[in-house]
Parts: sequence; C-alpha cells; structure tokens
Amino acid sequence: MSTLRRILLSALPKVALSRLCGLGCSLPVPRALRPRFYGWFARRYGAALDEAAAAPASFRSLQEFFRRALRPDARPVADAPLVWPCDGRIVTVGPIHAGRIEQVKGHDYALADLLGDAELARALDGGCQATVYLAPGDYHRVHAPFAADIERVVALPGTLFPVNPPAVRCIRDLFARNSRHVFHCRLAGGAAAAVVMVGAYNVGGTRITRPQGTVHRGDELGQFGFGSTVVALVGPGAPRFSGLAPEQRVRMGGAAC
Repeated sequence: MSTLRRILLSALPKVALSRLCGLGCSLPVPRALRPRFYGWFARRYGAALDEAAAAPASFRSLQEFFRRALRPDARPVADAPLVWPCDGRIVTVGPIHAGRIEQVKGHDYALADLLGDAELARALDGGCQATVYLAPGDYHRVHAPFAADIERVVALPGTLFPVNPPAVRCIRDLFARNSRHVFHCRLAGGAAAAVVMVGAYNVGGTRITRPQGTVHRGDELGQFGFGSTVVALVGPGAPRFSGLAPEQRVRMGGAAC
C-alpha cells in the first residue's frame, strides 16, 4: 500500500492542484451560510471555534478561517526556554546527529537539504529538533519557540507533497523536497537556531509575518493555509526539546523542555 501511495503521490501535479485548491478556498462564503459551514468544518476536523478571536460569520472565506487569530488568553506562553511553536501532533523529536535528522522511525534525511544551507546545518549539528504536524482543524499560525534574533528568512522552492502521517512514512526526504521557508535565528547565548515552515499539498500559501528582528517566545512568525509542518531546531549548548513520542498533541506556547 505504501508503494502504491508513493507512486500516486509522485505522479500527481501537486503544485497545480494546490494552487487550484488555494483559489477555491479564497472564494467568498455567503454570510448567511458561514456559521453553518464553519460549524460543519469544526465538527469534521476538530477546530475549536470558541477559541477564535472573531465570530465565524466574520470569516469571508475558508482561507481567512484557516488563518484565524485566537483570543489573547487562548494560548498562554510558558515561562520556559523552549515552547511549542504551533498546535499539532509530534512527528519526531530528537538529536541532530552527523548532519541528519529523523523523518520517521528508521528513516532520516540530511539537515543541509532541509535548510538549503550547509553552513547553518553544521552550526546546528549536535543540537536538537522537533517536528510538528498541523492538521486542517488546528490553529494555523506559527510562533517563535525561543527568544532569538531572526537574521533572515529564506524561501526555498520545491514540490508540495502531503505532510500527513501516511505520506511522511512513504515519501523519502519529504520535508526537504517540499517548498519551505527557513528562519535563520541566533539565540541570546550565541547558539544557532532555526524554524522551518514546510509547505504542503493543498496549503494555500505560506505567509511570513516576522521576517527579521528580535522575537520573544510566542511571537508570531507566520501563517499557513489548510495544514502543514513546522521543524524547530536549536544548536549544541542550547536547551533541548522534550522527547515526546510521535502523535502526542502539543499546543502553541506550552513548555517544550
């Protein structure tokens, strides 16, 4: 089954279909239908409407709903060196060893391929990474998992494989093959760090809201449409992410170390 899935996903015109989906998600929803439509979506995908900063009727399109802001008290930021950058489920958490990180148990990939930067990959080698999958019903904004200076954000082109668990298990080097945005960061103590927002099939565009400057834990970095994946990385000498098992749920702002 995994072989057939890999063949089908590889053959799909993923970028073209994702752009078409993005256009569809941007179409306006009639105001009278919005409460019922978004209510159905919330029940189907487990979205928490009561946490949103605005009422369902205010979201003109599904794309706006995906990018919804939360109430200020919905995600308190823990007083910890590392916090989770987004809502979602753990894919992997673990060490960065010999320039490689784990995609799923038993399969890893080159960090330099993910980052598109061999120098940054060397600076992070010996550190720790956490990969989190955001499902369609999750809160879709990505926040800083650490206090740092953002030196730059680099957009890397690629394809748009789905990033759901079945695809991650069967597509080799998936995260390094999809389009992505890499935040090059520097922690207060001088250690290198990075956040990678990985694009995905049907994601209607990644929006960067903090391209540079000093950020505190919990500050917003960017937004996804639909669902996707975040990889947070810290170099040696920095605090390490808690070793949670795959599929465990995390919430943005919760203590991660």
